This record gives sequence, structure tokens and C-alpha cells, in this order.
Amino acid sequence: MLQPTSPIPANHRNFIWVSISCGLYWFAFSLTRPIITLYAASLGLHGLSIGIVLAVYALLPMLAAIPGGFIADRFGRSTVLRVGSFMMLGSGLLYWISGGPWSLALAQLLAGLGQMAVWLAVQVLITEGPAQGNESRFATFSLYMAIGQMLAPILSGYLADHFGYRMVFAGYILTSVLLIFTSWQCRDEAPSTAPSKEASDASSLPLENTWEKIRHWLGQCLGLLRNRSFAVILLTTFISLFIVDVRTAYLPLHLESLGISNTKVGLLVSIGAVSALFVRPIYPRLMARLSFGWMLILTYAVSLPLLFIAPLLTNFYGIAALVFITGLALGINQPLTLSMIAHSTAPEERGLGIGLRLMSNRAAQLMDPLLFGFFTAFVSLQASFLLVGVLLLACCVFTVQLHFSAERSPRSPEPYHDKKPRAST
Repeated sequence: MLQPTSPIPANHRNFIWVSISCGLYWFAFSLTRPIITLYAASLGLHGLSIGIVLAVYALLPMLAAIPGGFIADRFGRSTVLRVGSFMMLGSGLLYWISGGPWSLALAQLLAGLGQMAVWLAVQVLITEGPAQGNESRFATFSLYMAIGQMLAPILSGYLADHFGYRMVFAGYILTSVLLIFTSWQCRDEAPSTAPSKEASDASSLPLENTWEKIRHWLGQCLGLLRNRSFAVILLTTFISLFIVDVRTAYLPLHLESLGISNTKVGLLVSIGAVSALFVRPIYPRLMARLSFGWMLILTYAVSLPLLFIAPLLTNFYGIAALVFITGLALGINQPLTLSMIAHSTAPEERGLGIGLRLMSNRAAQLMDPLLFGFFTAFVSLQASFLLVGVLLLACCVFTVQLHFSAERSPRSPEPYHDKKPRAST
């Protein structure tokens, strides 16, 4: 039997299908996320009620993220991707028929689980393969993500203004169908290195020995969480996703209060994604010139002003400029944390590491609406932006301190110096 001369073309095709699946996922997510807040308001919900409906989306996914990583490692990433795409389709149908808070919350619940499965699977698939020299690969992956984030909000706002919210949900259903197709083109790639003896022993455990597997899995989780450098990755993910969720969920409410149409709201959300397109050429250069600590400080300093300045602005173009500038930093955090996970975890732990990162994502999407809902019960929406900003600023300071303390520790691993060994000084 003839053997293929090189695995590169097949691997490249798989990379393209995974990236397209990522783009479709973010298109579907960005199609509905800005609109759900406005749709809930149109149903008569307000304040904490809107916050609860938004938080339901992230509650179960946050709890299922780590087990999802274990399932992805054990049963295959592509299988999880396909199951998640069908769940997204089911959630789209529930969005379509929803007419009150309970049915909308149920749609949010299923959407959260399905989207968690899809996002977990594509992230693990994209980190498979050699760990070295993947900065361009992660940046290209983020480019597809940015395209989905860029196009969907504009279309969502236009459809909501001219055809109603149900047409937005119809677009979500169609995107989910396309995602089901692309998920069947994706496949798992074999790890580039042999799994460790410990992981091999765990995978060979008999199926009935459930407690042994759970104990081994919990041990892996604790091992990753005790790594302060990995904890920095999780905190960075939490902070950046929190700000992104503010931009997609609560900035639209502020814009609506200014009398800005849904189409323009969608345009502003898209501008934040457009700025991420500029990350593709500058990210590898920044990684080559700046340490991880300075990358943290830079991205925090650029992205946090969204919370402190946006509620003070009333001019459309001023808000658009702010969203674009802060979007640059938020776009960098995505490939940055994925790259660091690829270099700080063993191949057999990749799904677990991504699961922990995804748990951090969903924790941000859970805390964002709950905090805003709580604050808006006592102060204005604009003041809530400032209060949340102060809390995130404290988180940023703590994360930077944790990173530098991890660097000073002689026993601390160095997952961030992945490009090449540093010359001794």
C-alpha cells in the first residue's frame, strides 16, 4: 500500500477545518450575545433579572469545563466538537420559540453547554502537534476567530432592526448547521511526543475502576493549579474574557440608553473584533521582544480603560475609537494564553489545561452579569462600569504580582520562554 509522502498537507487541511469551525463558533456566539441583553430587555426584564438570564449561560458550563477537558482527552476532541455543534443547533431552536424569561433561560443553558463543548474542542485541536514554533499558527487561528466576531454583530444588529430578533436566531440556527458539517471534517491529531508513563498507566485502567480515574484526574487538576505560572494564565483569561463580555453584553445597554440603533451597536461590537485582526502581524513580534510580564502589564493597561472611559462618552466615534484600541489588547490575550498552555502542559494534559482555561472563561461570563445586575440595583449603569473596573484593576495588580513572584521562585517552571533558550547572563 502506498504511504503518503508527507503528513503536512493533511495536517494543514485539518488545521483549516478546525479554524473554520472556530470562526463559525464565534460567528454564532457573536450573533446572539449582544442581542440577548436587548432581547431580554424587550421582554420586560431589567437589572438583576437580565443579569440572571445572562449568567445562566455560564453556570453549568463553568462546572462542566474541567470534566469536559477530561472527556475530550479520553473520548476524542472531534467527538466533543460534534456533540457540541448539535447542542448549539438545539439551543437555536429554543431561542426561536422563546417568548419569556424561562424559555429564554433554558435556551441560554443549552447554548452555554453546547458552545462550551465546541470551544473546548477547537482549542485543544489547535494546540495539538509540535509545541515549538506555533506562534504563527495560534495567531492565524485567532484571525478566523476575529473574522467571526467582526461580521456577526453587524449582521445581528441589522437583522434585529429590520426583521426582528427571531431572524437573528434563524441566522444562529443556520450557522449551527454549517458547524455540524465542518465538525465532521475535523480529526484528532496524534500527540507529537509520547505520553508519560503516568498518563499511560491511567489510560490503561479498567473501565470499572472509576474512582482511580477520578483520583488521577483530580491529581492532575491540583498539579496544574498549584503551578503559579498556570494560575497566572487562568487569571489573565478571566480578566480578558470579563472585559470582552462587558463589551458584548453590557456596552450595548449603555449604547441603547444613548439612543444608538441596534445596527450601530452591532457595528461598535464588530469594531472591537476588527482590531483583533491587527494582532496577526504584531503578536509574534511582541512575543519576540517583550517578556510575558510586560505583555501582561501592556494588555491590562490598554484594555481596562474600556470600563473607566466608555460610560463617560456619549459620542459614537469616541466610543468606537476606545473599543478599537482596547480590542487590540484583548485580541492579544487569546493567542497568548493558548500558546502558553501549549508550552506548559504535556500533550496528554492538554484537554485538562484547556478545560481549566475554559472554566475561567465561563467564570468571567458568570460574574460579569451578576456583578452588573447587583450594582445596577443600587446605582446607575454608568456607575456600575466604574465599580466593576475598580474590581478588575485589583485583579490585574494581583495577577502581575503573582507572575513576578512565580518568576522569582527557584522551583517555578518556565513555560513562557518557549521560543528558544535564553543566553545566560
